[in-house]
Amino acid sequence: MANPATVTKFPGRTILVVDDEEQVRTALTSLLEREGYTVTSAEGPTEGLEILRQQPIKLVISDHNMPDMSGIEFFRLIRERHPHVCRIMLTGDPERETIIRAVNEGEVYRFLPKPWNNTTIRVTVYFAFEAIQLEEENRRLVKALRRQLQFVRTLERDFPYLAALARQEEAELLLAQADRAGEE
Repeated sequence: MANPATVTKFPGRTILVVDDEEQVRTALTSLLEREGYTVTSAEGPTEGLEILRQQPIKLVISDHNMPDMSGIEFFRLIRERHPHVCRIMLTGDPERETIIRAVNEGEVYRFLPKPWNNTTIRVTVYFAFEAIQLEEENRRLVKALRRQLQFVRTLERDFPYLAALARQEEAELLLAQADRAGEE
């Protein structure tokens, strides 16, 4: 759990660390809390899924080889139930097949080996949150665009003469721009 003495540099940047080895959970949690993230940990995927159901987690870092469920199975469930949660997998045996399955089935953001390099973890987590922020902004913009398109469709339906007038003015503007471009 988060250390109350830790200063949160990144409010809202929440991480769930899942590993069956306590020393791994403790080391990762400590490293990430020192960086200013809010970190929760779980001993296994079942506990991790319960935490995801109850808390707004943005990023999950999980081991692959765990007793009750593989990391790939865990990430597949996260992808289905919490599709906007970013996923990073750690493992001590990075076989090519495991990497391919993790990316294809669990849509893993990054695949990192154990033992890890602290700088690599810091950089990977930083850029994961940059990607998360961009995806959130993209979803917000798409939602706003859909609202605007719905509004335009409503206007066109209720006031068809306005749509015709707007198309005519747009055509005249495009012709004027083409004429100016041709003169240059």
